[in-house]
Parts: sequence; C-alpha cells; structure tokens
Amino acid sequence: MNIYEQHEIKGWFFLPEYPDNRVPGILKWDPFKGAEIELMGGLSLLVTPDLESGGIYVITDEIVASMPAQTIYLETEAGKKYSIWDAWRSGYSINHILEKIHEERWLSRLVYVGDHVLSEENAFIKATFYIDGLYYLVNDSRILPPEWCKMDGVERPGERLENGTFLLPYRLPVLGGFKAGKFEGNTKDACYSVNTFATRPWISEATEADPWLKLRFMLKHQRHGLTLTISVGANIGITLRKNGEETEVLEGTASDFLDKFVPIHDLMRLATFHPCAVAKVQLQLKNNHDDGYLLKKVNEVARPEESYDDGNVVFTLNDVSLENFLEKREYFTDTDGAISPWRILIGLCGYFSNYAEEYISQSFAAAEGFHKLCLDKSERYTLKERLKDLYSLLPQEVQEKLKLDVDEWAKHAVEARNHAAHGGPRRSDGSMSVSDRYVIAASVFLVTYLVVLNELGVPTEKITQALCSHPKISTVMSYCDEVRSMLEL
Repeated sequence: MNIYEQHEIKGWFFLPEYPDNRVPGILKWDPFKGAEIELMGGLSLLVTPDLESGGIYVITDEIVASMPAQTIYLETEAGKKYSIWDAWRSGYSINHILEKIHEERWLSRLVYVGDHVLSEENAFIKATFYIDGLYYLVNDSRILPPEWCKMDGVERPGERLENGTFLLPYRLPVLGGFKAGKFEGNTKDACYSVNTFATRPWISEATEADPWLKLRFMLKHQRHGLTLTISVGANIGITLRKNGEETEVLEGTASDFLDKFVPIHDLMRLATFHPCAVAKVQLQLKNNHDDGYLLKKVNEVARPEESYDDGNVVFTLNDVSLENFLEKREYFTDTDGAISPWRILIGLCGYFSNYAEEYISQSFAAAEGFHKLCLDKSERYTLKERLKDLYSLLPQEVQEKLKLDVDEWAKHAVEARNHAAHGGPRRSDGSMSVSDRYVIAASVFLVTYLVVLNELGVPTEKITQALCSHPKISTVMSYCDEVRSMLEL
C-alpha cells in the first residue's frame, strides 16, 4: 500500500482492551493530512460536561484535547486488519437522550496495514523502504541493449516492401527478479542492504508448461492494443543489531525502524540535493513471512511516476560506499550537540526558503555548527576564521570554480550573519540589502555542502560537474557570481 496515494477503508473499529465494543466507521488516508477516522458511535464512555436533555451536542473543547493518544484496531468485512497508532480524538457528538456518543472523530499519523499490533510492541524484524530516486544512486543495469535477431515468419528483416511492410525482429535482454545486497553497510545498531528488482515473468507449473500464458500475464490489454511494461527499481532493507553484534533476529517497533531510516534520508538529500520522499514502507512481522505496510504522514510526498533526470544525482554509491557513508555520518554526529547543525545542513539541501532571514540564519547555523561540532574545531575560532577554514578544505579545482576573494567574502558573510542573528552589525555602511545577504548566505551554505561532499570522499570531478550541471546546485553557483560582483564594487 503506497503512502503517496489516498485510501478509504470501511470496517469495524475497536480498542485493543475492548475487542467486543466494535463501532462501524471509515478510515481515510491522505498523505498530506494523515489518517482521519469517522465513527458512527464511540469507542469508550467519557466524562462529559453537564448538558440539558433533549438533543445532540458537539463537544470540541478541552475534554477532547485531554484524551490520551492510543492504538485503535480496524477489521474489514473481508478480514483485513489495520492498526491505527498514536490516534487522538479530534471531536465527538453526544446523543443526550440515549446518553451515548453519537459520532466520534479521530486523527493519526501512523497506520499499520496487515495485522493488529500495538505501537510499542517489538513485533517487527525488518523494514523495507522504497524511495524516490534511490535507483539512480545504484544504477544496476537490469535492462540490456536490444539485439537484432532472426525470427520465424520474417523472411526479409529490415527491408521495406512495396506495401509498406517493414519488420525488425529484436530481443530485449532483461535481468529480471530480485538482487539482494547490491550495496551493504552497518552501524552499531542497524544493518542496511540496497536491493534492486526488475520485471520478471510469473512462474508456476501452468506458465512453465505454456509460454504464451507466461506472456499473457505480462501484457496489459487496452483499447488501443497490448502494452508490455518492464520496470526496474531499488529499495533498502533495514534490520536491527545490538552494539555492533551480529544476531540472527532482533525485534523492534515500527518507530525503531523509522529512526534507523534517518541516515538513509540524509544520504539521499546529500546525494541528490533534493528532498527525500518515501513511496512505500514494508514491515515484516517476526512470525509472518508476508510483509505489512506502514502509512506515515510525511512532509515530502513521493511522486514515483514523474520523469526523472539522472543528472540530478551528485554522487552514487559507486563513488561513496554505503559503509563509508554510514561511518562518516556517525563521525560527524557523534560529538555532543553535533546532530543539531547536521540536521539543519541536511534540511537545507535543495531547500530554498521564501523567507530570506530564515534562510540566512539557518545557512550560517549550518556552517558554523558543522565546522565547530561535526568537524570538532576549536571554540576559539571566530565566524570569519571558520568560514575561511571551511573554504580552505575544498579541493583546489573547486576553489577555482567558485573564485571567491576569501577575505572579503568572509568579512561580508559575518556582516550578513549579524543582521540575521544579532539585529544588525555594530558597524555597517548600510549598503548591503536583504537580497545581498541572501546570496551571501547561499554561497556560505554551498561551501559548507561542498566540504561535506569532499569529506565523504566524493570525487572532485563529480563535485565540479555538479556545480555546472545539477539544476539546483548550479542555481546556487550562480549566486556566487552575484557575490563576486558585489565584492568587486
């Protein structure tokens, strides 16, 4: 079940502790809003204010807000099971004549599809995430170049006949199926495996006995004719480990696996300079080989059907191994407090705020915090010294692309930061506009981001290529041109 799609499920709702009190209703899933549950009746008896008899009352006050979040189970007529986690009641109405709840509404951000499981239960042994753009970091060739071939019934291939016939028989080699562990990496508490998959024919006794049946299962019969779709993609599987030890099966909650996904989210943001969107999450129960699905409200909604330019990728896992990335990320975030500037830095990859002062202050927070805490530099550095040191960490070829007068750039950057963080510098001629400060902040963040790439081991030629051809990075690069013009005045 895909996160980015809307879903509506009708069935019977009940609380785990009261399985016999079942209420009909509908679960609506919207990727932007999360889950909304509308019930015909209520799940529990609640303390309510004194009301006059003779009608139905809608309760929307602090009584609703004070209800603790809890798990709600749903079961459809077909027997399919859902677990709605951390649900909170958003409102209800009371039929005072019957002295019972008339309607009830609940909200949630997390829904598990596949079984009845409590949110805090260590029920899962594996999570698999499908992420927009992940395949382009893997680039596993599963569809090979077409090959011209001879075929029965085609006597003169490639020759155009008088009646317009023109036949070119060919084969399209496809390496179908599932390939596990194309790239792998570990942290102290999780194991990661990037896997690829491609369309393959259905395998059964019937299809193996009848090749035409095998083909029929792969074809779509549409009004215009037949369509054969070959798809290739990638996902990442995550299992848990304890203190770096290899264990057969380690169980965890859904939240445990969501926490372990964060490094992969960071990898995607850095490698694509674009927000990371998850299309689907599968969770495997410890006693069940069939995967369930997790619906989670996210800030960025996946769009897997949209076209994608592989030029949007800054580096691949062939450039920086998954193992090395995880080790380096752990090094960057291991110092006390280092995770905060790291998160700011990741959040700014490909993000351009509509509020100039927000972007300015966040860019400098990322640069100063990354230098001080992630690179573990001395507290004695001034901001100007930090910026100059960051710039010095860039390869010479990258510095030649940026062409910044480092002393003047750092001086103006300090003034721009002081405007955003301290209400303005003590000494200023007032010549720097908001747009000037914005482009300086963009150049500061670009330098910081490029230092991260270099520290990760991204090849210098990949970095310089991204400065020229990546859609968003080249835009930030153009801001450096504006900064140079400003400094020359």
